[in-house]
Amino acid sequence: MRALVKRTNTPMDAVVLDRPTPEPGSGQVLVATEACGLCGSDVHAWKQDAGYDWVASPVCMGHEAVGTVVEVGDGVDRRWIGRRVVPVSIDGCGRCSVCLRGLRQICPDKAVLGLSFDGAAAEFFVVDEHRLVPVEHDLPATVLVLTEPLSVAGRAVSHLQRADPEAKNVVVSGPGPIGLMIALLLSQSGHAVLLTGAPRDQDLRLATARSLGLATAVGDDLGGFEAQGWIEASGSGAGLGTALRTVMPGGTVVVPALFASDANPDMNLVTRREIRILGSYGSQRSDYVTAMNYLATDPEMWGSLVTVRQLEDAIDALETAAAAQAFKVVLTP
Repeated sequence: MRALVKRTNTPMDAVVLDRPTPEPGSGQVLVATEACGLCGSDVHAWKQDAGYDWVASPVCMGHEAVGTVVEVGDGVDRRWIGRRVVPVSIDGCGRCSVCLRGLRQICPDKAVLGLSFDGAAAEFFVVDEHRLVPVEHDLPATVLVLTEPLSVAGRAVSHLQRADPEAKNVVVSGPGPIGLMIALLLSQSGHAVLLTGAPRDQDLRLATARSLGLATAVGDDLGGFEAQGWIEASGSGAGLGTALRTVMPGGTVVVPALFASDANPDMNLVTRREIRILGSYGSQRSDYVTAMNYLATDPEMWGSLVTVRQLEDAIDALETAAAAQAFKVVLTP
């Protein structure tokens, strides 16, 4: 089979090559890939950016996926065969105190599909049965492949809504795929939303957001918009600093972004303004189900965010994603 493989820890040492089709072990299934998205994490791992030294190599990349189960290993219910599924990308050991609290995605021993072990940017991939989320909607693969990133966005939104239900005006900083999805979910939930970005985001990311009905701004000038809540999705230390300075006193800042370097927030601002900072990492099975339901409400709109490339063109696709020349690049075998 053909697969996108990160060969070593040398920056940008990835290639599409032939590999044997994997066989499912006990408790596992073999999935025929229909589509696999490229995430910011894939780009960071490919470039060997700071904070990604833990990524395995060689490893077949890809964790945003949808496919059809074609074979099962020992101990797996054969009724999975022929079912369309989305794999949970991050999962824990299932035994520790963190997992038993229902927070499997932040287990100290968590493993990430396509980063800790071979993933789905291939014609086939193997995954544990307990990671499978069955597809209940008749949607194109190029829409369903958004389930994982939309589940991440939805988790960040739910964190803000639970922590501060009175925050009706929300700024989202960072108009990448996760930031745009967060802004769309907030807007659909009745929030007034302002999506902010940098000057380089004007032509594609912010323009696309405006075409979808979202208000946008460049830099720190919010144009008088009162930020009652804030979701920081840019991964920029400057962006986080702006959030802490600008959100209303007593407000909440949710941070689903990962940062390439130390953000060094001004904790005096946090204390003196009584700002709540909440991390939001990955997602859980229930978030995937919610995300699929959202996709089913408007598949045409969600699908408009996708740029499809063939698996054979995966290196060019990584370069496109790294240059922010498309919202969500998706590979198909």
